[in-house]
Amino acid sequence: MEDHQHCLYLVLALVSLLVILLAKRRRSAAAPEHGLRLPPGPWQLPIIGSLHHMIGKLPHHAMRDLARRHGPLMLLQLGEVPTLVVSSREAAREVMRTHDAVFATRPMSPTMRALTDGGRGIIMAPYGAHWRQLRRITITKLLSARRVNSFRAVREEEAAVMLRVCAAAAAESRAVNMRERLSELITDTTMRAAMGDRIKDREVLLRALDEAIVLAAGFNPADLWPSSRIVRWLSSAVRRSEEIRQTSFGILDEIIKDHLERMERGDGGEVEDLLDVLLKVQKDGELPIPLDTDVIKVAITDIFAGSETTAPTLEWAMAELVQNPKVMERATAEVRCDVPSPRTGRCGRRSSWRRGSSTCPSSSARRSGCTRRCRS
Repeated sequence: MEDHQHCLYLVLALVSLLVILLAKRRRSAAAPEHGLRLPPGPWQLPIIGSLHHMIGKLPHHAMRDLARRHGPLMLLQLGEVPTLVVSSREAAREVMRTHDAVFATRPMSPTMRALTDGGRGIIMAPYGAHWRQLRRITITKLLSARRVNSFRAVREEEAAVMLRVCAAAAAESRAVNMRERLSELITDTTMRAAMGDRIKDREVLLRALDEAIVLAAGFNPADLWPSSRIVRWLSSAVRRSEEIRQTSFGILDEIIKDHLERMERGDGGEVEDLLDVLLKVQKDGELPIPLDTDVIKVAITDIFAGSETTAPTLEWAMAELVQNPKVMERATAEVRCDVPSPRTGRCGRRSSWRRGSSTCPSSSARRSGCTRRCRS
């Protein structure tokens, strides 16, 4: 009898404790610390938080489905990391434009800290004097209209190489893997613009950068539970990130050494590449914060990482055009009307657009004087 009473008292104590914890959690949700109202989100489990909602789906698909239920601003708990998901145009405008200074500093995970040397590059630098200096160099020196136009010949040559490969495959009735071709086009164009030419360790560097992008985008245990030493010890992501950084930095050290030697001899090319520009800025020494070599290496790595999404975007656009022949005809007509012919230097090359159309559909082409009649 006494044993039953003890069990009853224990059950009542556990139920009372559970009620108290639930009431406390409800009060904290209604009036959180600092008076902030947190966005809604899915229900969570201890330790893993909201990760169970993303099992079996691609991350962006899972977040899309959750956002349909919880709204354009949604709070997820990924492990022990609170994550705000923004999924509407209006909310994105608030984050990216209205309150851009508040959200300028990106969260630094252990993996990103290892890859970016503590966030010293263009992408992951925290908001402050260093970030503003890198932003100013990027806008005025690296990505100015004049600098981008100086690489036009590089873009045209690499595009011509890709077209010749596709034409040769078509002549032999072979299929063309456009993902590989577009990836090579973007990679070689970026490499020539950033370093002046293809390098001997090209494949090693590209493999390291590809693996770095995978590590930075993945749900690594060390990033989900950054305060746990056990998880960091068991996870190999941070160690592998440090190895990748050392590999890429070693290759870039040799490239920088070669560029410095050419600059001393004065036999640089007619067009300065982006590495030459950064080395000249470093040599001038007129910056309030000195631009050391490690920052230059991280910046060059960021340029490659930033171009990683270009090839998938082009592949998606081409796939959409293939599935919509009418849109492809219109796009072809606009391009041939807007882009001057390399032989004549004039726009308005004849091509079919749509039956019954009287003029070129491009308004910009009409403003520039291209008003040729499309062939019906």
